[in-house]
Amino acid sequence: MANPSKISTLNFLSQQLLRSEQEIIAFRHNLPLLVADLKTKVFKISNGLKHDNNQLWALSMHDSFNFVAGLLALLYSGKQPRLLNPYHQEMRQYYTALLTDNEINNSQFTDKKIININHLPSHNFRYKNRQLTHNFKQQTLTLFTSGSTGQPKPIEKSVHQLQREIEILNKDWGKSPYDLIIASVSHEHMYGLTFKIMLSLHNKIPFVCEPVLYQEHLASFKNKHIIYITSPSIIKTLDRNLPVIYCDKVISSGGKLRYEESQFCLEKLGVLPNEIYGSSETGIIATRQQTQPNTPWQIFSSMRIEYDQSSQQAILYSPLLDEPELLNDKIEIISDKHFHLLGRRDKIIKISENRVSLTHIEDKINQLNEVEQAIIIPLEQSNRTILAAVIELTPNYKTHLQTYNHLKLTQYFRLLLKDTLLLIEMPKKWRFVESLPKNSQGKSTYIELKALFNGIKKYNE
Repeated sequence: MANPSKISTLNFLSQQLLRSEQEIIAFRHNLPLLVADLKTKVFKISNGLKHDNNQLWALSMHDSFNFVAGLLALLYSGKQPRLLNPYHQEMRQYYTALLTDNEINNSQFTDKKIININHLPSHNFRYKNRQLTHNFKQQTLTLFTSGSTGQPKPIEKSVHQLQREIEILNKDWGKSPYDLIIASVSHEHMYGLTFKIMLSLHNKIPFVCEPVLYQEHLASFKNKHIIYITSPSIIKTLDRNLPVIYCDKVISSGGKLRYEESQFCLEKLGVLPNEIYGSSETGIIATRQQTQPNTPWQIFSSMRIEYDQSSQQAILYSPLLDEPELLNDKIEIISDKHFHLLGRRDKIIKISENRVSLTHIEDKINQLNEVEQAIIIPLEQSNRTILAAVIELTPNYKTHLQTYNHLKLTQYFRLLLKDTLLLIEMPKKWRFVESLPKNSQGKSTYIELKALFNGIKKYNE
């Protein structure tokens, strides 16, 4: 027997094309894009996919409206959408074809079928309601973990899970009359997909296609009731000298904010941020607004967290998951619905048959006065695993980047750490940077960090 909740869920996205054609879906450069425009684009892309046998499609769109159209077209066509960055060599194994709105050098993708939606022929499509009411032929899509200590891993999500997540958000937060959803983060990751795309479509709130990273850009929407989807890296770098921009809701994810940083958001954007705790694997888990220092996290509806004695880990029970999930963070449970985050659990890898804690090494390096933030990643070299350190220096020590060459900086740090780290814990490769590389979610991920070591040979690394 069909599951009623799943039928409803599938209709949630497919019914976007059954909305009034004059309803606004999004704004691109302040110009409205209507349901009629979405319908035209979905049929145009579906027609381009109709006779193609490839099933695994990387969906890589610069424009969020194009992303929605591409996602719907792939689901209607029975193709598996895979949300990833096709330019990363590490991700090439996960797809056979690419759907994009970017101009791409085909020589980089000689083994892939490429459809650029801007190059598809235009037709005068005639729409019939019976064409739009059927369920998607494909009911899942694939996202990828951010990959903090290794390659990103695929995670399959059903449309039902995405729908259920928005239902939980609406139950806990209520539906308020917002005019516009604006985001600094990408629609291709779980956070952006949920809060910029799914929340918008489900609640019929138009979104702004382009990412909004700067206050000057955000200020152009100040007469609207705004939800701003952003990250700690954006909030921390708000300009104190610019006027306040009043948002109705600010949502932040990708790392927790200090109390002072949440108050800074209140000062510059007019509202305390709703911080989100979750992951690509789990979806949303908890939220908080820091009305006072050390405000605990509150678990979303129908979820619970327990402490598993056998694994010494917190375990999440969530309606968004088929089975319980062990969490990778240290958690102090203070009630059925509240907890404190105490930091990441140890990231353990094996080097020469020895267990090494990357967390321990990072902690020791981060204690140095010279270091703003250090991240340790494993690299494969000559069929063995070695440790690599990426160091962002504090403002007072960034002059070292100009004063000392790479060899002298490396020797300097090895000398500082020789009595703190064991020989097996000492990184073999080093990079010193003005600022840590971050992706569109404001995170420093393995692929971005690893790229610092690709194709560059430093003497005596």
